[in-house]
Amino acid sequence: MDNPGNFLNADDFRDDDNENEGWKPIKIHGKELFRKSIDILNTTQTICDLLSEDDNEVTGRLMMENASIIPAKIKGAMAVDHVYIIVMENAVIIKVNICQLKAQLWACKEIHGVEEKYTEVLKKEIEAFKEIFIKWVSCFDKTNDLPDDWHLFNNPADFPPDDEPFNPEDYFGEA
Repeated sequence: MDNPGNFLNADDFRDDDNENEGWKPIKIHGKELFRKSIDILNTTQTICDLLSEDDNEVTGRLMMENASIIPAKIKGAMAVDHVYIIVMENAVIIKVNICQLKAQLWACKEIHGVEEKYTEVLKKEIEAFKEIFIKWVSCFDKTNDLPDDWHLFNNPADFPPDDEPFNPEDYFGEA
């Protein structure tokens, strides 16, 4: 069997990137971040396999949920990399999930008795992910944005009033 652990491979995922934009730093760092997220997902699965059935029911499920959300949010952000509010929302969700995953490693070691040598592998993967993440986020274009009616990432008052019709070309360019 070629893949006895039934691990995911980042190369198995379809790449919808525009061929003309693959050179952009946001795309380069995004692809590298996605690959690292698959490494994290696979490493998380390995650690969850070390947990007892009862421990895996709660801690393992939470860890896999966190680890599974990360690559999905990276792909989602890469699909709309030119709309700042959307990529920032995805980046925040990614950060929250990676931080929760890191916190759950403590439970694996201290509560569930997983050997430190295994939790350290995932901690190192998370630190490598963080370095790529910082590079990726630094490439986000704040000038291409939509109003955020929750006021987290911008002030909607900075955008045209509601009585002006929304023109997608103002934000996304011509189709």
